Amino acid sequence: MNDFPKEEFISRIEKIQIHIEKENIDAVIITSPSNFRYFTGLDSNFWESPTRPWYLIISKKNPIKAIIPSIGITAMQNTLVNDIETWESPNPKDEGISLLKKNIKSFPKNSNIGFELGNETFLRMSINDYQDIQKNLSEYNFVDASKILWSIRKIKSEIEISNIKEICSITSKVFDNFPEKINLGMSEKQITSIFKKELIEGGADYIQYMACASGLNGYNQIICNPTERVTKDGDILIIDTGATLNGYFSDFDRNFGFGKIHKQVLDAYNKLWEATERTLEIIKPGTSCSEIYSKLSQSLITNNVSIGRMGHGLGLQLTEPPSIMKNDKTLLEENMIITLEPSIEMDENKILVQEENLLITKDSYKLLSTRTPENLPIIN
Repeated sequence: MNDFPKEEFISRIEKIQIHIEKENIDAVIITSPSNFRYFTGLDSNFWESPTRPWYLIISKKNPIKAIIPSIGITAMQNTLVNDIETWESPNPKDEGISLLKKNIKSFPKNSNIGFELGNETFLRMSINDYQDIQKNLSEYNFVDASKILWSIRKIKSEIEISNIKEICSITSKVFDNFPEKINLGMSEKQITSIFKKELIEGGADYIQYMACASGLNGYNQIICNPTERVTKDGDILIIDTGATLNGYFSDFDRNFGFGKIHKQVLDAYNKLWEATERTLEIIKPGTSCSEIYSKLSQSLITNNVSIGRMGHGLGLQLTEPPSIMKNDKTLLEENMIITLEPSIEMDENKILVQEENLLITKDSYKLLSTRTPENLPIIN
């Protein structure tokens, strides 16, 4: 259990119960780590073991209930959940499914039972088991609850905002002081090892995500782990990191130039910075994600190359809805936290990316990340 007050989770449960009632859903069954943590506060990396599923049942009026492997009983008792059933696991023939079926049957026939079936959610249980439930409990309606879950999670509470602010501040300080920590000739792995150490010493709990790429006049991807590649004169290196505090992420990147940098690269970097600066002017409640995408992309799409989305939501997961893209009409609301992530392609397989983290306020926004340097930091 993390250090959040019990009232935080009671509020979250009450909110989803209101939505359940409104959408005529009788119960929602949670299986994914982030949603399980969101409603219970369970703080564990035991999810890395895929052997045992965990189930959380939230219904309209009944207390929240957990059906979990027996190994988790002590941890679960430290949360606000009082109604807990367990089974001995691993048990491939019955990983809690008989208990789950029994609990579903406690609801009237024709009840609507929600699962995490939609966009940016997933079932952390055997698909065979889920299909077995559908087949053998055909008198129940199994529906998607993802829209309900995201409608609650997209608006951050005061304590969520506080944690994301703090981890963004920790990450910003490391980035701001990082040029003096590295030198031309270091490898990507050497550079990111220093960065990770600085983050942990600065107060981050974990570094769940750290992508790094480098190359002459730019890089060709921003999702892979660092390699043994050594930085050379004319290189651009990017670090994109997702550090966490109490489960909540920061997610932004910074670029560093090594030695003498080509003018085309410097111009592209400035173009990205200016595109973000112009786009920040329209960030406020009521602005749509598609409007933000359009503003960012006006001067960044070249050669008919699609650059996909240019930002997303942020919270207990590195990426959350909504997406800053041309067909996402989601309107910004107060206390949403999003990223702006414009990119530009200079030549084939040569890109630059910049990213910021923002809190949507009552009338505007607040930068949670220190603004990307206006001029590319140069390492000699």
